[in-house]
Amino acid sequence: MKVTHQLARLEPIVLDPLHGVKRQDWERPRDEKWSLAQIVEHLAISIDVVAAGFEEVAEAGEMERQATPEQSLVRHVLLGSGEFPKGMRAPDYTLPSDAPDPELAQASFRMAVERTRNLVEGWPEERRLGRFLRHPVIGDLNLPEWVRFHYVHCSLHARQIDKWLKWLRGEH
Repeated sequence: MKVTHQLARLEPIVLDPLHGVKRQDWERPRDEKWSLAQIVEHLAISIDVVAAGFEEVAEAGEMERQATPEQSLVRHVLLGSGEFPKGMRAPDYTLPSDAPDPELAQASFRMAVERTRNLVEGWPEERRLGRFLRHPVIGDLNLPEWVRFHYVHCSLHARQIDKWLKWLRGEH
């Protein structure tokens, strides 16, 4: 199943490249951007907020997708191409703290992915497809679409992590 495969890829693409990074390097911001710990914390928050939202609507009755035509277009482009539109910014509620603990950020990421996995594996298909949560830019997404969003989002930040690690090694 595509959804479970994408979920299984989140930890390897985000956390595996960070094995062996020294604590002080986890916490160093680069070029006015987030530190490695902040990137991981942001991803953990993003995934966990969605899982919590789906837990809240688990027993809701039939839902209908709410999205403008523009949101639907951006949703199809983002989920289909795997690329974020330029200028798309993180919602305030997903912003990381100033100095997150690297170990805690990693543990939170793993727990958020596991929480989502429990939903995917525990819900029948009609619930996975028939419950929606709003994304502030692209409108309502069902659970498989949110997993795809997380995969695209984590892939974007994995590229940032790769650049960050090259910078640390002096490979500007």
